[in-house]
Amino acid sequence: CIPSWLCVAVGLPHITFVRLTPALFLPGVKGKMAGEDIGNGPSSSTSGLRKRISTPPSTAAKPREDERGLGELKLQPPSFGDSGSSLLKVRRLKDLLARLGFVGIFIVENALHATYFEHEIQGMVMPALAPLPREVAVSLHLVHVIFGSFGALFVILSGFDTGGRTMLTKGTSMMLVFMTTITWVWWINRGGVLYWDVDPYPFWDVRCSPEKRNRTVHILKNFSIIGSLTMYQQMAKYEIEASPARPSFLEGLVTSLRLWSCVGTLAPHFVLLAVLQCIDKLTLPEYSTTFALIIALCAVQCAANLVNSYRDYEKGIDTEDAGDRTLVDRLVSVTLLKVLAALCGLFWLVYLVWAMLKTNFHPGVVSLPMLGSYLAVGYTAGPFPLKYWGLGDLAIFIAFGPGVIAFSSTVLTGAVQWKAILFTMPVTMYVIGTLQANNHRDLESDKQRGARTLAVILGHNLSLKYYYFLLLGSHCAALAVGASFGCIGVLGSLAALPQSIWLCIRIHRKSTLRTQDEETAKGSMMFGVSLALGIMTMPGMEVSRLGLGVCGLVVFVLKMFTD
Repeated sequence: CIPSWLCVAVGLPHITFVRLTPALFLPGVKGKMAGEDIGNGPSSSTSGLRKRISTPPSTAAKPREDERGLGELKLQPPSFGDSGSSLLKVRRLKDLLARLGFVGIFIVENALHATYFEHEIQGMVMPALAPLPREVAVSLHLVHVIFGSFGALFVILSGFDTGGRTMLTKGTSMMLVFMTTITWVWWINRGGVLYWDVDPYPFWDVRCSPEKRNRTVHILKNFSIIGSLTMYQQMAKYEIEASPARPSFLEGLVTSLRLWSCVGTLAPHFVLLAVLQCIDKLTLPEYSTTFALIIALCAVQCAANLVNSYRDYEKGIDTEDAGDRTLVDRLVSVTLLKVLAALCGLFWLVYLVWAMLKTNFHPGVVSLPMLGSYLAVGYTAGPFPLKYWGLGDLAIFIAFGPGVIAFSSTVLTGAVQWKAILFTMPVTMYVIGTLQANNHRDLESDKQRGARTLAVILGHNLSLKYYYFLLLGSHCAALAVGASFGCIGVLGSLAALPQSIWLCIRIHRKSTLRTQDEETAKGSMMFGVSLALGIMTMPGMEVSRLGLGVCGLVVFVLKMFTD
């Protein structure tokens, strides 16, 4: 207790003395000041302490906030910004320059990687991954260029994302994958010489070579960047939890395109490219031809997604409980959705004309795209929407399986490759599992609105068993195809088996059923990538522990990234 004369002398006229009691720390219980009645104990009769030493007359009638019990004070949790604005939003030029300084260099770096792609494959990536085949080096360097460039771009654009922080979390995840893999290739195992094999001395030793010291600096720098990206990502995730917000315009665009569903196009084509090069030993055209093919197929799929979203909303199928929130939540307007669909369709048509000219109007290149486009768009549109007559699964199987693989193999090699079609069928089965997850989730609502999807026809129990068959049957089908053609590499697909089993368990949880289709798409990506890597590393009947290890490692990285 400070004597009153000392407080007055030093100019502290408003000191409040509080007796600490358990009541002060209990929520909802008002604390008591010293000198007030707080119970029957001996301290209740204490009168030596005063609440205030002196109080100006003008404020005596109005209690100050610091004179209240702690129970009367309203403690507000920290806020990370209102629902329409984020602390991570760019507000000044300095904010933008900071982002550009942090990740802008990676856009320039990956532009150089793309420019000198072939040279770096031969001189840097292949020696660092030896004895893995060249195809693995090409795939990894593609990951470097794509993830590094788009990850950095997402981090920069996220500063203008006024709603959610999805773009920032995804961008930092992509950059984390880029930084960890590039650190191994460029510095830890540079040129096929491991860091610890450069010389026997630690980097702080005066006898350490300049090469090892240079590598040390870059490795530590990259670890620092990885730590910064992780911290940045966690800040965004904490802000999302603390201050949920309506999806922004940028996030609405990504959601409307349903880019995650492009896995249905990518995964079978990974296996196609692996079979053409490692089993059939065919020479593929330049990288630009393959890239243009993949982008064009993703464009037509996005166009089909937009058309299907519009038709389901127009027919009243997509309502408040629907999984597709594009128009239900007004993420984009109907006009913008139509514009996006037209742009995606136009890109596909331009590529299709080019492909016809390139192949001299090959019958497969002319007819198969027409069939696939009809099936993709006619899934919910047209006078006979296939989805609502139980034919949706068959349509998607043809469009994402034999039809598109026959078209792609013709564009790349000049002929239909039937062996590649058979190897990609297990992946297509998994893609159909994504569709089945969506239809099983919407089973009751589709039944009420008269939509006869295959899940509605089968009923709840058989619909679940059909889902099990598609996912687990994909693994069995891959093993069967591998045994038929003498390729032990199909064992690599077993690296994704735990994910498939987890998905079969997850579909029973109502709390997570809404995102089951998206999670199944992630599983199909893991399955397709592990199968393609297995074929590349083990195209014959000789088992490679290194190849199996690579399949398991990549599936683990994909799992960490997608979560």
